[in-house]
Amino acid sequence: MDLYNLGGVSWWESQALYHALAYLGREGLIICYPTSPYVCLGLHDDLQQEIDQEYCRLRGIPLLRRETGGGVVYLDSNQVFFQLVLHKDNPLLPLRRDRFYKKFLKPAIRLYRHFGVPAELKAPADIVADGRKCSGNAAGDIGQCVAYVGNILIDFDFRTMSRVLRVPGSTFRRRLQIAMREYMTVLADWLDDLPGYADLAAALIEEFAREFGRLSPRLPDTELLERASRIGARLASSDWLSLPGRKLPYRKVKIAEGVYLIERPYGGDERLLAVVRDGKIADLEVIGRNELNKGLWEAYIGCEWREDLLAEFPVNI
Repeated sequence: MDLYNLGGVSWWESQALYHALAYLGREGLIICYPTSPYVCLGLHDDLQQEIDQEYCRLRGIPLLRRETGGGVVYLDSNQVFFQLVLHKDNPLLPLRRDRFYKKFLKPAIRLYRHFGVPAELKAPADIVADGRKCSGNAAGDIGQCVAYVGNILIDFDFRTMSRVLRVPGSTFRRRLQIAMREYMTVLADWLDDLPGYADLAAALIEEFAREFGRLSPRLPDTELLERASRIGARLASSDWLSLPGRKLPYRKVKIAEGVYLIERPYGGDERLLAVVRDGKIADLEVIGRNELNKGLWEAYIGCEWREDLLAEFPVNI
């Protein structure tokens, strides 16, 4: 399999190159990092609902929509990407594509463990350490290939991530930052002396070779670069970014596998803000209600979350 150990690339190349490999029908592994920050939407995200476009414009943060799944992510040079492209008929791929994550993520899991981080898979597509997400991953059909993409989080800008998202208000944004910090972790939380890109890339290459066989180093050729340039322009175009996506009548942000921050309207001007973890309410706050009623809402912590849960709440207390 071809290996493209690219180091730092432009923000759009960090997504367009693996798309180009897939559209050219080439299998390969890309390892890289973006030299400048950007926001990347998943294939099915809705731009208007998900992104604070004015904030991104004022801060000069570009937007791009990839052709793989997963949600909105803020990406920068504190993350190392690993991107695997395989033909759809590759015998390695099971009939259920989500089952391939177990194999695809083994190299990253072993890398984390090499640095003393107790990483493990949380199905289908997260890597967690002590129950906290340390790697987000996604997949998608592109051309006649399948692309699996993931990252190693060296550090993460939680504040900027909370700002690039369009949220109902300051309370939601504050709770989002708290929840991300509680349910996510990065190498900087575990190591005083952080490894550089060269060390991380070398470890990933060794582990991917162990899992998938011999890797043959290559440089991007003219055909690949030209195709990537055209694809990058499309992925960042206003028409592509504005494609309609999934919309909900309330705000719901996925923080990690099985962990969501949800805000629902309730009563008159009141709103219910809940952290839901593995189907149960982990935290709950009612915005606009008297503090005297706090005990009533706290009684629901630990209960199963249901979409019709609000029907059980008395409107007037």
